[in-house]
Amino acid sequence: MRNFEIGRITGIPIRLNITLVVFLPILAWLISREAQLSFYAEVVNGISPQTIDIAVIQSGSTPEIIGITTAIGLFVGVLLHELGHSWTARRYDVTISSITLWIFGGMAHMENLPEDWNVELYVALAGPAMSVLVGAVCYALLFVIPAQPVFIFVVGSLAIINITLAVFNLLPAFPMDGGRVLRALLARSRPYAEATQTAATVGKFMAILMAIFAVFAFAPLLLLIAMFIYIAAGAESRTTVLRELLRGLTVRELMSSDVRTVTPETTVSEFLDRVVTERTTAYPVMDRGTVSGIVTLDSVRQIKPEKRQTTTVADVMSGAPPSVEPDSDAFEALLAMSSTKGDRVLVVENGRFVGQLTGSDFMTAIEVLQGLGPRREIEIPDGYA
Repeated sequence: MRNFEIGRITGIPIRLNITLVVFLPILAWLISREAQLSFYAEVVNGISPQTIDIAVIQSGSTPEIIGITTAIGLFVGVLLHELGHSWTARRYDVTISSITLWIFGGMAHMENLPEDWNVELYVALAGPAMSVLVGAVCYALLFVIPAQPVFIFVVGSLAIINITLAVFNLLPAFPMDGGRVLRALLARSRPYAEATQTAATVGKFMAILMAIFAVFAFAPLLLLIAMFIYIAAGAESRTTVLRELLRGLTVRELMSSDVRTVTPETTVSEFLDRVVTERTTAYPVMDRGTVSGIVTLDSVRQIKPEKRQTTTVADVMSGAPPSVEPDSDAFEALLAMSSTKGDRVLVVENGRFVGQLTGSDFMTAIEVLQGLGPRREIEIPDGYA
C-alpha cells in the first residue's frame, strides 16, 4: 500500500500509509459520537482537578473539533511511541530506515536488529515507556491548562489513551512489544529461532483470544488487530527460521553464474523461440555490459502474433531487479528480493553482472539445508513462498 513521506525527525523519514489517511476521519467521527464523548468525559472527570460539563462538549460543532483534535493527538502519541523504539535502537547502532503510521498504529523499520536478548528487551520496552511518559505529561498538563472544557477533554483523553496504549502493547502477543519482550526473555536461555517460534505461538494464541473477545464485544477494529497479530506472528517466525537456515551463507554459494541473457534489440518472436528451445521463461536484458531490465514470458503474452516480429524486448521488459555483491549475506539478498516482490536478485561484482539468485535457488538451498543435521533441522512452516 502506498506511503507518503511527510517529513523527518532526527533524520528518520516519517511516512503516512494510505490506510491512515482513510481511517483518520472515521476515527475522528467515532470519537465525536455522543456515547464516546460521555464515556471519556466521565473518565477524565475522574482524574482531572477540573470538571468537564458534558453538555458543553456535546453542543454545536464542539464534538467535531474534539474528534479531529483527539484523533490527531492519538497518532502523535503513536509516532512518539515509535520514536522511543527508534532512538533506543540507534543507541545500539541499529539503522532506522523509516517510521510508518498506518491504520493499526505505527511501525519502526529497523535494519539488522542484533539478536542480543538484552538489546531487543530495551528496544521493545522503550516504546511503552515513551507512551507512559506522554500520558504522564498529559496528566500533569491537566493541572496547569485553562479550565476550558475542550482543552481538558482532549488532554485528559490523550493521557488515558497513551497509558492504555502502553499497557495494550505489553500484552505477550508477538510481534507486539510485549511479545518481543517475551522473546528476549526466552532468548536468554535458548536459541533465538526457538525463542521466536515459542513467542509466535503465544502471540497466535493471544490473537485468537482477542478475536473471540472482539466478536462478543462487537469490536470490529479489535478483530482486525487480532487478525493482523496472528498473521504477523507467523510471518516473523518464518523470517527468523529462514535467517537461521541461511546463517553463514553468502550469495556466491547459492547463485547461478550460467545465466542466459537477451539484448534490448531481441524481438519478441526471437525471445519466444528461445523460451521454447531453452525452457527458460525469464531473461535478464543485457545492454552494454549491464542489466537494464527483465523480460518474462508473462510480459510478452499481450503482444499480438502479427506484431511479434517488430516489437522488441526493450518495449515490454520490466525494470532491473535489485543487485547484490557475491559476498553479500544470503539472507539479506532474500530480503532485497522480497522487498520488490520479485523472484530474483542480480549479482554484480565490480560493476559487472556475474549471475543471479532466484526464488527457486533459495527453495532448493532450504530443502538441502533442512537435511544437513541438527544445526539445520528447523521446520519451514507451511505456506512459505
